[in-house]
Amino acid sequence: MAQLAADADARRSQGVVVSIDRGLPLVRVAGQSLRAQHSTGLVKNTDTRSVIGDVVDVEFPEAQDVPFIVRVHPRRTMLVRRSMVESLHEGSGRFEEQVLAANMDVVLVVASLGKRPLDVGYLERQLVMAQQSGAEVVVVLTKADQARCLADDCAAARAASCGCEVIVESAVTGEGLERVASLLAPGRCGVLFGRSGVGKSTLVNELLGAPLLAVGDVRGKDRGGRHTTVARKLVELPQGGSLIDAPGLRSLGLYGACDGLALAFSDVTGLAGGCRYRDCTHTDEPDCAVKDAVDAGLLELRRLESYRAIADEVID
Repeated sequence: MAQLAADADARRSQGVVVSIDRGLPLVRVAGQSLRAQHSTGLVKNTDTRSVIGDVVDVEFPEAQDVPFIVRVHPRRTMLVRRSMVESLHEGSGRFEEQVLAANMDVVLVVASLGKRPLDVGYLERQLVMAQQSGAEVVVVLTKADQARCLADDCAAARAASCGCEVIVESAVTGEGLERVASLLAPGRCGVLFGRSGVGKSTLVNELLGAPLLAVGDVRGKDRGGRHTTVARKLVELPQGGSLIDAPGLRSLGLYGACDGLALAFSDVTGLAGGCRYRDCTHTDEPDCAVKDAVDAGLLELRRLESYRAIADEVID
């Protein structure tokens, strides 16, 4: 660290946040990974805390073993969810933005084909959040070797993905792995986004060619996933790209995701341009082009109902 502190620009260096564990960032600076703290000035003046993938400036105060993060650079892309912040008053709280990862080039929305029907509604919510990030969005369907209704689940995923690429993947057969790797070329960063137990850490290990991350079995009772990843990590891949593996989310609250909704449901919003009213909710209004499309068999009713439910959440 003495060499780093002696670098130009008076003890300040630039790095990338590669891990967040219980709120504490690990920053990669000049090839070294250093545990850092957020400076008081950064938190007090900007109320900003770094997230994995952030480009940050760190300073090395004299007689201090731990560097301070003093600046978080503007984020190109962000994966964001809604989080409840508890108030000091019992039973009250507010929703605010929680940034899960930043500066990724592609969001890999991961869903499992193994041993239970594909949850299309949850996949659609994932896609709204992923599209809101500003990054490229690709769906990865894991555990294809365990699929009970492979053709039906893949067709449902492609219909819900509304034009996004869908990759069918299996860690057992190697299917789809080469295509996933190609999305993470040198200089590109991806983030894995999915429930616990869908195979995110297994996928990372396959891309690395070594079992770096712990993996676990799904629960026997409900086939739900176990949390084996407890900290977000940015992993450097052999081909030169990088990948963020994050813990599975128990809740998927959407925060300010109007643009993501429009992109993830472009089939619905495209039809909406033909409605009589600009603010049509596609429920009881006359001359609704979206309802007409459902009646004509051009749009699935389930798809419209899913859009309505998510729109009620993200649109004021």
